[in-house]
Amino acid sequence: MTMENLVGLTVGMVLSRFGVSYTDLRLIDEPPGRLWGVEIAVSGLPGPQRLVLQIEPQPGLFSEARNWPQEMVEQQRVLKVHDAPNRQF
Repeated sequence: MTMENLVGLTVGMVLSRFGVSYTDLRLIDEPPGRLWGVEIAVSGLPGPQRLVLQIEPQPGLFSEARNWPQEMVEQQRVLKVHDAPNRQF
């Protein structure tokens, strides 16, 4: 599987495919409050082991409290996949 194969899947599908728990991902909001994507650590891919899944922009993804329901995050479609910076969660 390549990173390009992840585009169009939901975040939940990607988590399931790599066996990553929702509690192990990092939510990315930019600017603060607007959910932009998630960062996950994966195995089984050639190349980077940390990925940022950029999600399709949606009006309902803004949260002043920076708190998004798990179900809503998992339903978001992956728009792009980026290599994540090498850092700890």
